[in-house]
Amino acid sequence: MISEGATAADQRYEFGDFVLERSQMRVLQRDGVELALPPRLFNALLLFVQRPGELLDKELLMSSLWPGLVVEENNLNQVISGLRRALGDDTQGTQFIQTVPRRGYRFVAPVRAAPESQAGPAPVPQPGPGSIASTPVIGGRRHWLRAAGGSVALAAIAGVGWWQWRAGMPGAAPRGAGTTLAVLPFKPLATDGRDDLLEVGMADSLAVRLSTAPGLVVRSTGSVLRYAGRGQDPLRAARELDVAWIVDGTVQQRDGRLYVSARLLRAEDGSVAWSGSFDERFSNLFDVQDQISARVTQALPSILQASSAAIPHHGSLGCTRSTEAYELYVAAAWRSQDMRGESADMAIELLNRALAIDPSYALAWVMLAWAYRRRLWRNDARPGEVSVLARAALDRALTLVPNLPQAHAGRGHNLLFLDMDWAGAERECRAVLDVNPNESSARFALALVLFIAGRIDEGFLHMRLARELDPMSPVFNTVEASLLLDHGQLDAAQVRLDRVLAIAPQHGLAHLTLGLLQQAQGRSAEAEASLRRAAAMHNGSTRPKAILGAHLAAWGQRDEARALLAELVETGRRRYVQPTSVAMVHAALGESEPALAALEQALAVRDYRVAYLKDDRAFASLHGEARFRALLKRLGLDAFGKGLAPV
Repeated sequence: MISEGATAADQRYEFGDFVLERSQMRVLQRDGVELALPPRLFNALLLFVQRPGELLDKELLMSSLWPGLVVEENNLNQVISGLRRALGDDTQGTQFIQTVPRRGYRFVAPVRAAPESQAGPAPVPQPGPGSIASTPVIGGRRHWLRAAGGSVALAAIAGVGWWQWRAGMPGAAPRGAGTTLAVLPFKPLATDGRDDLLEVGMADSLAVRLSTAPGLVVRSTGSVLRYAGRGQDPLRAARELDVAWIVDGTVQQRDGRLYVSARLLRAEDGSVAWSGSFDERFSNLFDVQDQISARVTQALPSILQASSAAIPHHGSLGCTRSTEAYELYVAAAWRSQDMRGESADMAIELLNRALAIDPSYALAWVMLAWAYRRRLWRNDARPGEVSVLARAALDRALTLVPNLPQAHAGRGHNLLFLDMDWAGAERECRAVLDVNPNESSARFALALVLFIAGRIDEGFLHMRLARELDPMSPVFNTVEASLLLDHGQLDAAQVRLDRVLAIAPQHGLAHLTLGLLQQAQGRSAEAEASLRRAAAMHNGSTRPKAILGAHLAAWGQRDEARALLAELVETGRRRYVQPTSVAMVHAALGESEPALAALEQALAVRDYRVAYLKDDRAFASLHGEARFRALLKRLGLDAFGKGLAPV
């Protein structure tokens, strides 16, 4: 049993010779050495230590560990076996995890729970039983949709990378460029039966609509998520977001009815410029959103030069009329938050379900293409397969809505990362920005093209603007930090990384960049610890492990570097591994011939990292090789001056 005095806020669980620190998502042995546990094993252990002595049946465990997926019992058996091996338990589970035949499992070791002395912001673990059971099924949704969504509070702490791709949701235009506004997540009318996804979805949908109004600059959804929940202070949010106007409201869905109130506040004095209430059938959700958008623009000052006619109908924005498809779409957004490979796969699954309901949902097709592309980073996906799927999804979106900015921004990313068409990517991104200069995804891709082309000052300008459009994005902040680091601006890189780690302390890419920064600062021991942590946090991508291997070679730990290289090669026999990762470790070990062979393979399969071949310092030792220069020529990179490479 858990010791007396433990509360639901406890973050530290002691059992046997181990300590589980929930806020850090890690398990320590008594000597302080961290126990390397994959995310699913960690989440299973967390379920057990939170409910020691309690029989957890197999159905509960499987629905908690694989939300929204149909898995076989053998998958659960493998997790339990893996946990027992990690903890040193025997196959009968006499010390920690006991098998209850045909029923489930019970954690039999005594557990002592206590608050951590210096607990930081909570990470975003895989949804557990609380996230499934805490909110009732709403509007006929199955419980896996709730599990896929997670909680607003956790997402707000972690930062939501998904929202950054959304077009037409400006975050920070130059002062005086227009009227600035933020739409806060709607508050629940009551704590019971609250719908996290609906609260944030209302804000996101309104932001999409309002951002089309000429002269209106709307902060991104990712930037406002920290203000979710009943205790939000709209005027404090306005000051922190540096906006002149705030839209906030309440929302509740019950018994097929939708109850919404909304208001437009002046940030300077908190006065109400407009307010309204709606009591409609839940199926009229989108009509309510259209009405609120129109009323808000009508109430804004005349300098906005906007009216209700300036707000396009939601159909021209690529939206849906299906509430079920809409909820699946928002749930997919939540599942895309972290860097785990299985999260990208779940987002794809949810989007495909949404599109099965409404095949004309253009925004869902765009997001599906984005989710496929993200598997390049998260899952070591084969570029050829990603290219076919992402291209088909965007073509479908543009067939439905030919001028959809999000889809054209997605094409810019495809041209950059999948086609290596630098000029085409720049043209596509600039065309999007001519229509909407505040489209963060296009600005981000344009910045990367400019860095590849050696136009560094212009690249930093667009990277900064992209980050200002979505200041809460861990990806934008981390990539900017890595580019500043590559440019030798260590202090500025530290500022950006500090921001990321405050927003998303468990973001693997941030820890990877932190390790590189610490090495540049001469803090090799800390750098090694950070790189090892980053490698452990990425369960789908092998690139962090390759970066670790390259640095181990540089630090003289060549035997371990060779062991990591052998592991990459062996993994590559079973599934796709980026050839640039293999080449990186070979180059660090001074093995030019196999490094060049791996880079030639990388070009053949369109490994996205060849885009940075010219400027990636990992390959500096190969610059004098004729084969390396030939690769640059084939990619068209020989025409550019020195640029910068992100992490």
